[in-house]
Amino acid sequence: MKKTVIGKINKSILSGGIGNSTNYLLSVIFLILICSPTDRVSGQDSRSDQIISSKAIAASDSSGTTESLAFAAESVRDTTVHIFKPKLLPDNMSFLERGLWGENGFVRTIGLESSLSPQVRKHELEIRRVMLTAHQIGGFTTLGLMLATCYYGQKIIDGGVDGRRNYESTKNALVASTMGTYSLTALLSVLSPPPLIRRDESSTITLHKTLAWVHVAGMIITPILGSLINTNRVFHMDKAHFHQVAGYLTTAAFATAMIVITF
Repeated sequence: MKKTVIGKINKSILSGGIGNSTNYLLSVIFLILICSPTDRVSGQDSRSDQIISSKAIAASDSSGTTESLAFAAESVRDTTVHIFKPKLLPDNMSFLERGLWGENGFVRTIGLESSLSPQVRKHELEIRRVMLTAHQIGGFTTLGLMLATCYYGQKIIDGGVDGRRNYESTKNALVASTMGTYSLTALLSVLSPPPLIRRDESSTITLHKTLAWVHVAGMIITPILGSLINTNRVFHMDKAHFHQVAGYLTTAAFATAMIVITF
């Protein structure tokens, strides 16, 4: 079709001559218009559309992949099993408690207790309850022996030579019994398993432990002062009074410690 039109234009140009510039110009413009690369432009547009479509598909695939990955990650988070490890020992354990009842403590190392677990810890708390109950009973027993020792000690001071002759043997037996029960009572508390939780706050237990330092010191000082009373078979009354005051103060501190923890 283009060849037919071009032939007609050529014939028109040849018949009209080169001088007919108007017809020649119009013919050239028409020729340019019909010979313009419309197919190539259309092809470029088509390729551009394909590129745009490809980008759109890629973007769609990328978005879909991102959403799929996000969904997969969320699924993983939802299905993750969180292992909860219960806290079986308190944070603020003493050096002795950690050495005896810690995760690698002495009682576990030698096989007296199994490895730390909730069941084992439950058994240890039962042991603690028994030991602290015995500690309380031993405390009242010791307090009774202390009071009896103070009574016969006062009898000796008041009676002088006769007092020593009549009551010294009884007092010495009471002193030995008091020291024995006192030591056993203290060990029941010190060697008991730690609690599950130990709060850092003031309470009657705090006062009880504070008073323990006082009567422990008294239990060390009082026998030392008592040993100084008799030197070369001579009874020193002035030293006896120091021993007496130390004994009364120790007994008072111990009695207060028992009262605050019981009532």
